[in-house]
Amino acid sequence: MDAKPEIAIKRRHLIFRHWQGQARLWQSYWLMGVVGGWLFWTLVLNLIEFGIMPEIPGVIILASYAVYSAVGVWRCAFNADWRGWGYLARGIIGLSTIYFLYQLF
Repeated sequence: MDAKPEIAIKRRHLIFRHWQGQARLWQSYWLMGVVGGWLFWTLVLNLIEFGIMPEIPGVIILASYAVYSAVGVWRCAFNADWRGWGYLARGIIGLSTIYFLYQLF
């Protein structure tokens, strides 16, 4: 009977599992953070560059995705076989946040 909730969690889409902290760290970091971020940022920046999307909404969308990605990786950090990966992932998120705030001000 314990297997049913685990199966239900695995069947949910990665987008939801990432946000809720139920995805594996590699999925959260590499698929949602790195690859997904690269694709998302490329799409939005091209829409801005070609005048299809105004800059301000584009920046808001990109910042929202960055927050979504960072929160998901933070929540999924210890869903790995070795706890050290979780500490590394959280360290990267922390340093990235500090760097972003430094650049902002």
